[in-house]
Amino acid sequence: MSIFEFFFKYKPVIYQKGHLAFQLLGSRWWFILFILAAGAGAYYAYKNVAPDKYSTGLVVLRALTFTVLAFIFLRPVLNISTVLPQESYMAVVIDNSESMKIKDDGQVSRGEQLLKQFEATKFFDRLQDKFKVRIYRFDRDAERIEKPDRLNFEGKRTRLESATDLLNQELGTVPLSGVVLITDGGDNASKQWTESLSRLESRKIPFYTVGVGSENITHDAEIVKVAAPRETLKESTAVVDVSYRSHGFAGRKATLYVRENGVLLKSEEVTLPADGQISEKTIDLPVKNEGTRLFSFSLQAPDDRIPENNTLDSLVEIKNDHPQILYIEGEPRWEFKFLRRAIQDDPNIRLVTLLRSSQNKFYRQGIDKEEMLAEGFPKKREELFQYKGLIFGSIESTFFTQDQLKNVVDFVSTRGGGYLMMGGRNSFAGGKYQNSPIADILPVQMATEDRIPIIGRLKLAITDYGRTHPLMKLSPDASANTKQWSDLPPLNDFNKTLDAKVGGIVLARGQSDQRGNVDPILLAYQRYGRGRTMAFTSGSSWRWQMEMDHEDMTYELFWKQILRWLVNTSPDPVMITSDKDTYLPGESVRLSSEISNKSFERMNNAKVIAKVTNPAGITESVAMDWNGAQEGTYQSELNVTEPGNRTAFQVQDRPLEYYDAMLNAPLLQSVATATGGRYYPLSRIGDVPDDAVYVEGETSFVEQKELWDVPFLFMLLCMTLAGEWFWRKKRGLA
Repeated sequence: MSIFEFFFKYKPVIYQKGHLAFQLLGSRWWFILFILAAGAGAYYAYKNVAPDKYSTGLVVLRALTFTVLAFIFLRPVLNISTVLPQESYMAVVIDNSESMKIKDDGQVSRGEQLLKQFEATKFFDRLQDKFKVRIYRFDRDAERIEKPDRLNFEGKRTRLESATDLLNQELGTVPLSGVVLITDGGDNASKQWTESLSRLESRKIPFYTVGVGSENITHDAEIVKVAAPRETLKESTAVVDVSYRSHGFAGRKATLYVRENGVLLKSEEVTLPADGQISEKTIDLPVKNEGTRLFSFSLQAPDDRIPENNTLDSLVEIKNDHPQILYIEGEPRWEFKFLRRAIQDDPNIRLVTLLRSSQNKFYRQGIDKEEMLAEGFPKKREELFQYKGLIFGSIESTFFTQDQLKNVVDFVSTRGGGYLMMGGRNSFAGGKYQNSPIADILPVQMATEDRIPIIGRLKLAITDYGRTHPLMKLSPDASANTKQWSDLPPLNDFNKTLDAKVGGIVLARGQSDQRGNVDPILLAYQRYGRGRTMAFTSGSSWRWQMEMDHEDMTYELFWKQILRWLVNTSPDPVMITSDKDTYLPGESVRLSSEISNKSFERMNNAKVIAKVTNPAGITESVAMDWNGAQEGTYQSELNVTEPGNRTAFQVQDRPLEYYDAMLNAPLLQSVATATGGRYYPLSRIGDVPDDAVYVEGETSFVEQKELWDVPFLFMLLCMTLAGEWFWRKKRGLA
């Protein structure tokens, strides 16, 4: 018996669901009149006896005594609806997923604790005394079972709507007095559970939710998310952000391991955050092997109680493409010569250069056809859009027609290409670009007046953001990387610009001793439409090559990283992706494709067939339909069952139930509140059979619970009488 029951005779649920009435009165308003009469009588009794400030306390005590006596003698009762035995059903729905195997205390699993509570409280025997009991288990699917010994806790997914859908199907037309939902509150597969639950809620069926597990797991480190590029160029560096959290390990060290197709690539030490907080580690992965590669990220901490959630995989397609970058210069200069030389041994990037040698004459390099760029810079969209990157060197804006400049803007925003403007005497404001369409796409704001490059020695200094950006990684070690930048020879010029735009990211600034030239922007980028743009405001980075040791490769590395970044995300006319890179067996894969012509104009009437090859080498053709909502976008779904890697995704039977494994008590509490039920921790599951009988329905009757003999009333009466007597005694009135 609880303390509440000792004082108030009944459990709290009786008072929550019952309605107060009096056997000797037809209305509760009469009791209010009794209270007013008791107050008036008490005031009259002490009006002349104790006419001072102490009389108020005596009046209150006497009135309270009269009120308690009136309440007792009027025979108060609680009217509460109670089910008729064996006239209605009670559904018991039990979570059968793998998360019930978790040992929150490190010793006994959630499932074992649940079965012990069933036995210790005689849960089903007591429930069957009042109801026709139906038992169900659920994970991804739900099914009826005869006894709880059919539970095996082997389900790979949790889908709460599978349980409510089955209840609506099997018990939709019978008197159902309630549902006992026993789970840890995890749900990783439902799509329309709210809608499924609402059908039961509309029938006013209460849910008695029982939470299994702990809201605070004491020893667990978990990888939450891996954000990696879906594809990248061979011989590039893939930047991967690994998010992780922990409970009970705040401030302790753990090791993050990275493997490629099972082979260990690298390991890094991380510090685990405070309980429940998420930290992030950026990993730079050099990708060398062509094809679809599986990268695994594992976090290992000592005494981790849930090792199953320590690993997440990411599938990356490493492409051995040869994207073309068009580089146009208005005059011969050192930067042009050294840049071509820097990437001549790059097996993937193909630099096509167009150098103006004299008026209307160009020197072409990197072309594969004689007619390629024969008339100079492309005039047609489809000719320009065959490139994935575009570089403007020192060439004035008036060299281009307005249509050509607009095509460059479309090249970035629509085609998704990368654009770079380099410093020079005819670049930025010096080339009168401030009033051209190019000004809109650059990450920096240009001055309104003409500005020629400023001549003067200045060092390139990476910003705080630049220190962590892969473009500025000359060395994997952070301190060595900073030193390597500081050791570079100074640049000899730069084009002065104004501030970066709102979306612009500044990676490097200049450090100069010249007055008025403090911290100018040297390197910045931004996203623009589907593409990206960059501004490198100096034209003298070639000095890094000339003034360093001939074996130093800093200059080459810098420009290779810049050019690869420029084209790494540039799409092809035909693109196909899946909504994620990892699926469970039996899960639906959503494929999406974007179809464009050579001018990257979206096509809505194309016949699109996706060919998916499974690990056994069997190819399946999947028709894709235009979705009608987006231009040139086609979608389809297919169901995959066989584990293994496809080109764009993998099917893997990973232990999803062990991620985000804490008890989701707020969800269960909200369900109970919304349906008129109640939430119970597992330790109080024995209260459910007694509480569940008090429900209003077609198979219920009204039961009266007498309150006149509640111990608290007699205790209160004794306290008011004793208090009044002692007060009167102290004042000499006794």
